[in-house]
Amino acid sequence: MLRISPRLLGTLAATAALILAIPSSAYASHDDGGTDPDNRSQAVKGFYLTSNGVTAMNHGKYELERSVITTSWGSGDIEVYDYAYGDTKWHGRTDCTNWNALWTSCDIIRVRFNTSYYKSYSQWKSLGCHEFGHTGDLGHRWSSTDSDSNSCMRVEIWPTHYDQHDLNAIAAGT
Repeated sequence: MLRISPRLLGTLAATAALILAIPSSAYASHDDGGTDPDNRSQAVKGFYLTSNGVTAMNHGKYELERSVITTSWGSGDIEVYDYAYGDTKWHGRTDCTNWNALWTSCDIIRVRFNTSYYKSYSQWKSLGCHEFGHTGDLGHRWSSTDSDSNSCMRVEIWPTHYDQHDLNAIAAGT
């Protein structure tokens, strides 16, 4: 039978209480919930991108700069890839590949653009804006939360910029 010392049990209980007591960040109604950036300064690096991937990355970086997040070129925070991933039903994906030690924020966020789907120049810019929005912890927007259809975080349409709601959500969440 496994015995746990009273001291270790007390330490575990105190740690659990501390973790549960940490307040969660306030988000303006569309938190991504899976790519919380570790800080407001993000280095961006593209890997073997097509010209369309470069267009998407550059525009996404530009849009993120409009928020409270500053970006630079280099490695470490946002890694960008494009590839013909096939008929996956997604044009882009963003996920965390390296969480910090406490699993509270993401140290390295991966952005992927699917080149299998034809997109116009404007759609590539919208895709970059959208996926980089996820790196700022924005989630998807729907017609019920974006009545004027002006956010690149909307699904199924292709605006190329964040609206004020998006900028406020990034400011509140990071």
